[in-house]
Amino acid sequence: VFRFLFFHLIYQPSLIHIHIDSHMDTTTTIYKPHIHEHPLSYSARFTIDGSYSHRCSGCQTTENMYGVYFCNKFGCSIWLHKECTEAPLEINHPSHPQHPLMLNNYDDSSDQCVLCRGHLPPLRYTCFTCKITVDIACGMKPWPQVIEHPLCHSHPLIVKGNEVSASCGVNHPCHSNHPLKLIAFDALTDDAEKTCILCEKYPRNVCYHCYICDFTSCLRSTRIPPPLVVEDIKTHQHQLIRISKRISYACDVCGLKRDTKDYHGSYICHQCDFVVHGMCIGLPRVISINRHDHRISFTYHIGPDYSKCGVCHQSISQHHGAYSCLVCPNYAVHSRCAIERDVWDGVELEGIPYVTEDMTPYKVVSDGLISHVSHVEHPLKLHKGNILYDHEWIRCEACRDPVGFDSVFVCEKCCFLLHKKCANLPMKKKFIVDTELYKLEVDNLRVASYCSQCATLSDGFNYSSHDENRKVDVRCFSLSEPFVHAGHSHLLYFRKAYYKRSICDACMKMRHGIGQMSILSFYVVTKKRVVKAAAKSPYMLNVTRPLCTKCHSRCKFSIFLKEKNKASSSRYFCSSNCVYHYF
Repeated sequence: VFRFLFFHLIYQPSLIHIHIDSHMDTTTTIYKPHIHEHPLSYSARFTIDGSYSHRCSGCQTTENMYGVYFCNKFGCSIWLHKECTEAPLEINHPSHPQHPLMLNNYDDSSDQCVLCRGHLPPLRYTCFTCKITVDIACGMKPWPQVIEHPLCHSHPLIVKGNEVSASCGVNHPCHSNHPLKLIAFDALTDDAEKTCILCEKYPRNVCYHCYICDFTSCLRSTRIPPPLVVEDIKTHQHQLIRISKRISYACDVCGLKRDTKDYHGSYICHQCDFVVHGMCIGLPRVISINRHDHRISFTYHIGPDYSKCGVCHQSISQHHGAYSCLVCPNYAVHSRCAIERDVWDGVELEGIPYVTEDMTPYKVVSDGLISHVSHVEHPLKLHKGNILYDHEWIRCEACRDPVGFDSVFVCEKCCFLLHKKCANLPMKKKFIVDTELYKLEVDNLRVASYCSQCATLSDGFNYSSHDENRKVDVRCFSLSEPFVHAGHSHLLYFRKAYYKRSICDACMKMRHGIGQMSILSFYVVTKKRVVKAAAKSPYMLNVTRPLCTKCHSRCKFSIFLKEKNKASSSRYFCSSNCVYHYF
């Protein structure tokens, strides 16, 4: 409690009123190499959920943050308090007057702060001569003997060792009419407000409550209250005032009603009748998502030409804010859908020029003749789909499927063959289940690798992530929306399955998640039924294919697994999923 109280003392002044002028947007950055290797940008966004991805990367606290510095580079999930980012490089601390303490960034879980004995976060103050280290909270605010803190208590609090008593009552800035009393959560009456008015979460064990107004606040929101006033030109041109009461309205930024989970309070501009959720303050203006090839930009009035959201495929209101594509005239996405973690890569693109890159994997030599990146030795000639390639060993080098009657590009010297559609696979492409841009790999060594989505072996082309930890074969990577499945009459759309088990309506079997080895799941918008999105395979009904020992289906793909043993009857498996669950 003592450590949290001093943390609040340090950060309190900037929390009551947040002001971001017209020049404070993502194009204004600061560079703090002792904190982070990349420049940091400021945002007025609220982060209240306390999750690891949104905790301050400097002090490592999960306290509410109203306005943060963040790294705008893909893959860097860095969020920092404004005070942590702007901490001085050198301080003189009364607990160690012999030498100044230097700000440094060093992560050692075994270290403790010499003052509060708490775990030391990466951002800390150190005397390198005496090997004395304090955390940033204790370093920036020396330990007083008496605490004057009117927000938490009307009387002075005396420090005794490392402890301080919790406040019995507070005068809260978000409820100035009456003081709030500290009571046990179970003591609330049945008709009393059970959730915190400020963060919409249930208090743990105790809470602060006003019996007159039925106002409830959890300890976290009482320690660090939300700002009463926000000025953010990115959100609105005028000052936004916090509304402490719950009201029914549709947010002018996202269009959702007030009862949305974790809406983080409400703010209003009385001059314009503009009302916004706290969680919708400071949304990025220009972003890129994995469901669309072009950038999308935020607009407050989407207009009448848009009917469905490009992510959730539900109706979209023309009277509220949304993201739209300037290239595709009818594509729009809900504000909240666009910034979901599995849709947006977290990078704000406002002020960053758009660079057009040629993704074509081949060069045209002449009419019907190309030079493909996977076979640069000889040109490939187009054979249109009027020839039957009925031998199973005649397969496409990219997807490893038999050719059949499809149009193909053929090397007439090496028997190298590609489907026409596989020859047009782009060199880089967004993947519907990830926010990263994947790169096409054309391995001529014919080395088989597991697909990180369907867990089957493939020696064809694949798409790999930037760190090459995830490789996806071209069959899974080619799945797109809307997905047409013969077993259902409606179009299917993708939705990330965060739970580990679900029943597939196509095969009525359990879908198991094994880390990255998860089956792609597509959902019907109208009925919400789950169907495995297995691309149609020419091997599916071939009776010459072996039966998988686990799933008892014909092995559908060009490569399957055979157990090596001395028994006369061998066991076959169609994927690593089947191997894992069998043994």
